[in-house]
Amino acid sequence: MYDLIDRPVADLPPFERFLLDATRAWVHALTLAGSPETMTAGGFAEHGGADAAAAFDTAMRVLDRESTETLVFQRPCHSTVEETEAVVIALWRLVRDDRIAPARGAAAALVGDEAGALVSAMVRAAVRLG
Repeated sequence: MYDLIDRPVADLPPFERFLLDATRAWVHALTLAGSPETMTAGGFAEHGGADAAAAFDTAMRVLDRESTETLVFQRPCHSTVEETEAVVIALWRLVRDDRIAPARGAAAALVGDEAGALVSAMVRAAVRLG
């Protein structure tokens, strides 16, 4: 996680950059329009398709509804990774690397009892993202 904080977005590996971009776009769409589904579906057209988009949307909704603290994400144009974003991307890395037990522990710090639901949705998305 610490390797991500204040790192230029342009320098992120493809997996991390895609998920950061998707997360920021999802939050931005939710904030502005109240409905991020259209953005999510379009953004995943070349990255796992509709199934990955739906799983990503589920994970983001768990974070949105169940987070134990206020999670702050930057606008899509922001050039560096902020702390909350680094935590979430690090969680995605754990899931991608099939480190499910540590992922559940990290997720519990973010969403309490909904950690299982969050990690499950992330697993479904990560499998489709490849």
